[in-house]
Amino acid sequence: TDGVFRIGSVGRLRAEKNVRMLVELEKNLLSAGKSNFEFLIVGEGTEREYLERNLIHAKFTGFLSGDELSEAYANMDVFVFPSMTDAFGNVAQEANASGVPAIVSDLGGPKFIVSHGKTGFIAKDLSEFTGYTIRLMDNPSKLEEMKTLSRASAMSRSWDSVFESVYAAYDEAISLTESKKF
Repeated sequence: TDGVFRIGSVGRLRAEKNVRMLVELEKNLLSAGKSNFEFLIVGEGTEREYLERNLIHAKFTGFLSGDELSEAYANMDVFVFPSMTDAFGNVAQEANASGVPAIVSDLGGPKFIVSHGKTGFIAKDLSEFTGYTIRLMDNPSKLEEMKTLSRASAMSRSWDSVFESVYAAYDEAISLTESKKF
């Protein structure tokens, strides 16, 4: 690797995704004396022009899919997802599947994907997004541990494992119902 810490973002570059927060995050990182980082921004949308004008350390790929998207995730050290409106947040799951810890908002669905302190962090505001990013920049062993846990966690969420837990819940419900019959 080139030693550059890559902060990834994947998704539609739209106002409702709160992507302008990435500009504020960069300002905070620079104020903290950080310079050896790059935002890797994957996606298209109405906010791209604003981000291109206001981010100093950023590479924009446009829309990617398939192998190109997999390669982009593989090049990230941390995934930052500031959206506060997503019901699920597939991109956080995709990041984890690629072995990339995710920092997500405490609002919306992605907070249910991330295991705080293990597969990423759940941040309540810009200062927490900044603090967690710096923590991973400054602690390569914690970052490596979280990368490993992220991948393992995502792999445990395969459709087969999801259905196995549903079937187990059905079995338990049937057992409880049958035990209450006289």
